[in-house]
Amino acid sequence: MISKFDKQLKEWNHGTLRGAQAKLAKTLKVSTATTALWATGKRHPSKGYIEQMAALFKLDIYGVLKLFDNISGTSYPLPNAKNNKALHEPTLNYSDNLIENTVKLPFLSNVPADFSQYPEENILEWWSIPRRYAQGAKYIVRSQEIGLPDAVCESDLSFIKPCSKITAAHWVVLTDKQGDFCVAQSNYKNGKIQYQIKTPKFKNKKSNWQPIGILLKRIKPF
Repeated sequence: MISKFDKQLKEWNHGTLRGAQAKLAKTLKVSTATTALWATGKRHPSKGYIEQMAALFKLDIYGVLKLFDNISGTSYPLPNAKNNKALHEPTLNYSDNLIENTVKLPFLSNVPADFSQYPEENILEWWSIPRRYAQGAKYIVRSQEIGLPDAVCESDLSFIKPCSKITAAHWVVLTDKQGDFCVAQSNYKNGKIQYQIKTPKFKNKKSNWQPIGILLKRIKPF
C-alpha cells in the first residue's frame, strides 16, 4: 500500500514515483538514505525540512505533517496541540509529570564544528530521555564520529555537553581548522590544561586542537 508521503512525492514528480525520493533528496540537499527513512517512518523530518517541503508541495506545514502520520504508528501534534512548539517531534503519550522530568536531545548524524550553533533544520531526530540520565548533555552523537578508538558500530552513542572551559580528568571532543574531530583526555601539566589524544589516527597529528565538548555518558551496544 502506497503511503501518503509517496502519493505526494508522485504528484510532485509529475505523476511518477520512480526517482521521486532521489529528486527530493537532491532538492533538500540530504542523502537518498534520509528520504528513504522518512518514507518508511524510521526517521522523521525536522521542522526546517517540513517547511521546505511545504513550499515544494504547495501545502501548509500541517498538510506536510499529515503525510507522515501513521507511517510507523507515529502521529504528529495538531496545530492546537499542547506540544505544537516542537513540530519536528512526535506526540509524546506520557504523563505531564514524566514530560517535566525529561529533556529533548538532538541526535546528530554528523558532528558540527560548533555544537551550540548547529542549525536546527539539519537535526534529523530528537530524543526524549529522563533528565537525570542526560546529566547535562545537550547532544547525542555516534561515538565513531567523534573518534572514540573502540567504537565499532553506529549504535554506539555518546552524550555530549558543549563547553568552553575544560578542567582535568575529562574526556574531551576536539576539532581543528581542517574539520577533523578526535577525543582526548584532559590533564594539568605545569599549570596548564593539556590533551592526550586517544583517537589512533590523530595521535601524531600536530594541529591547533580546540575543545568543543565534554563526553558525559556513553551507550555501547551489547
